[in-house]
Amino acid sequence: MPYVCQINNYKNALPAGRLIPIESNYPNEIVTLDLLGPHPVSRVRRNRYVLVITDHFSKWAEIIPLKKASARVIADSFFDNYISRFGAPIKLISDNGPQFISDIFENLSERLGIRHVKIVVYRPQANRTERVNRDLVQMIANYVNEQHDTGDQFLREFAYAIRTAVNETTGKTPAELFFGRKLITPFQKLVMVSDGTEFAVGDIERLFEEAR
Repeated sequence: MPYVCQINNYKNALPAGRLIPIESNYPNEIVTLDLLGPHPVSRVRRNRYVLVITDHFSKWAEIIPLKKASARVIADSFFDNYISRFGAPIKLISDNGPQFISDIFENLSERLGIRHVKIVVYRPQANRTERVNRDLVQMIANYVNEQHDTGDQFLREFAYAIRTAVNETTGKTPAELFFGRKLITPFQKLVMVSDGTEFAVGDIERLFEEAR
C-alpha cells in the first residue's frame, strides 16, 4: 500500500463505539505494538513491514523494518530491540492479529510476566501513541520515491526526530521522560560547553508528575 494511502487512512479513520483512554504513570509500564504494512518491497533491504514499539508514557519509539511479519520475527524483534535493552513492560497492548495471538507471542509474554492485552479492533486514536504512528507515516511519505520502494532508508533518522521532538501532550521530549534527560542534538553538541546530563532523582520525579 503506498504511504500516501496510509496517511489518508489515519486521517479518515473513525472510531467504532466509545473509545476508552489508556492511562500510564511511568516509563515502561505500558508498551504498544503496531505493525505497519505490507508496503512495496524496499529496493535495497527488501523490507515490507515496519514494527513500531512505543512506550505509552514517554512516547519513546523503536522503529524496526522487517522483511516478514511472522510471529517469530515480531517476537524476536520485540525482545531484541526493546526488552533486552529496557526490560519487560508491565502491560503490552496490540491488536488481535494472527502474529500477536500466536503461541510464540503468548509464550514470550507469559515467560516474562507481561500482561498482554489484545484489542479486537485496535484503534491507536484511543491512546496517546497514535501521533507517533501518524508522524512516522508522514515522514516516510515525504521521503519515498515515486515507486514507494525507499521508505525504510531513513527509519533511524525518523526515530531520532520523534525521540527529540517535544510532544504536544506531555510538553517534554520522549527521551526526557524515558531517560530523565534530553538527547543531545547535533546543534546542541556544537554550542554546549557542558552536556548537563546529571539529573537529581527529584528532577526526574518532577518530570513524571508534570507529564501525567
